[in-house]
Amino acid sequence: MPKYYVWDGMERAVVDAPTPEDAICTCVMHFFGTFVVNGFYSVSELGFDQHDDDVVFDSNFILDLISQKKREKDQDEP
Repeated sequence: MPKYYVWDGMERAVVDAPTPEDAICTCVMHFFGTFVVNGFYSVSELGFDQHDDDVVFDSNFILDLISQKKREKDQDEP
């Protein structure tokens, strides 16, 4: 599983995850103390410095993704 470096401008974490989106969700749900409103999350496989291939996600997209994952988990539970 790839290692991702995730940061939101204030907080940073390094996590193993199958995708960059999963890495951000893991950080928001388990490591970061806050959720960025109308902001961005940056993800890299190379480190916390900026790189040309870093991926940036809008925080609203991440919030929707977390909500979707929670709904799917709730439906799977009896």
